Amino acid sequence: MNWTARIQLGLAITGLLLLGLLRESRAAGTGPGYRDTFWMGVFASTVVLDGPQGMRRLVQTLGARKMNAAIVQMQGQDKDLFRVAEQGGFKLLFAPAYELDRNWWGDGGRTFPDTPEQARKAAREVVGRVQGEKSLLGYVLYDEPGAELKSRVCKITEAFREADPARAVTGVFIGTDEGRQSLVRECRPNVVLIDVYPFTQESKPGDFTMRGFFSDLDFVDYVRSYSRYLEGRPLWVLLQTHGTDWEGYKLREPSRAELRAMNWMALGEGADGIFYFHWSSFQTWRGLGDNPELLDEAGDFSERIEPVKGLLAGLERVNGGFFPQSKDPRHYVSTLRRGNGPEEYVVVVNRDVQRSQDIAVTSAKPARLRDLLSGRVFALGEAIRLGPGDGRIFRVVP
Repeated sequence: MNWTARIQLGLAITGLLLLGLLRESRAAGTGPGYRDTFWMGVFASTVVLDGPQGMRRLVQTLGARKMNAAIVQMQGQDKDLFRVAEQGGFKLLFAPAYELDRNWWGDGGRTFPDTPEQARKAAREVVGRVQGEKSLLGYVLYDEPGAELKSRVCKITEAFREADPARAVTGVFIGTDEGRQSLVRECRPNVVLIDVYPFTQESKPGDFTMRGFFSDLDFVDYVRSYSRYLEGRPLWVLLQTHGTDWEGYKLREPSRAELRAMNWMALGEGADGIFYFHWSSFQTWRGLGDNPELLDEAGDFSERIEPVKGLLAGLERVNGGFFPQSKDPRHYVSTLRRGNGPEEYVVVVNRDVQRSQDIAVTSAKPARLRDLLSGRVFALGEAIRLGPGDGRIFRVVP
């Protein structure tokens, strides 16, 4: 056997061994990565979670409703919480606010240099405590930062991406001003996670204007103000299920139909994950864990889309393609595609949260719509009957 043949044989054997290890790792492993499925869960905090017992209730309650993840403000030393999540087949997005206040952002008069070296040191300290946890999906490093923190946001994001490149690294973004949105473009989190709170106590039923953020943008337009910067990154949304009674800032809980419509519109805007604020009751709000009606609504949606969660991950909204036949603003239609792939999907939503609607879809393309969940096929122009706030997702077929 000549040397060329020996090298080729050696490479082939090495490749087979690596493939076997990869398959073994996946079989044993830690479950899907942050890009591999559609994530659903809640935002929680150990301040009001009641330790491992509270985490166990969260995991069991949400797991029974086919939800699979939670964003949790906790400490890296809270190993029991990771173990409880792992035992329940649940994933955690670790929000290390406690640690980062003490080695990066500053706390109690202490300050830390705004340098790449300090950012890497802070990231290594946090990642070193938790990187081996099988239930760890990623990191949520900051909460609604302003443009004045851009330098620190960018440095700590880059440092965590270097320290743990396989996991999600992000923070919660808010606002429509150029300064805040520039953080998404310039700091390059590998997931874009945004708050979406439309409802104040002045909001009428089915009014999805973003009054919760003092904006006159509609829910859809607000999400699109961020999704235009995705550049292939997953989009996760943190939806409102709470009300507040603070002076000057009074939110109201959405109705079941309003939450249903938000879920479907988020899907139609290309979201790869939906989380709800907040799991626990605290301050002036009622948590989702203490709100049976909205918890059931969130669970119903998660259970309905369970068969297609893997398919939904990575779909992006694209312009054009399919439209509502009517100009009625309550009729929502969006087109989704995966990169440059040929397959197209259509999401149809009834934004009327009080009455059913017949919604027809039109397009310049010769096509039909096959309901991904029921298999029923609709012709273009055929009425699709949807209850208040309800939606459907279709595959475009010949």
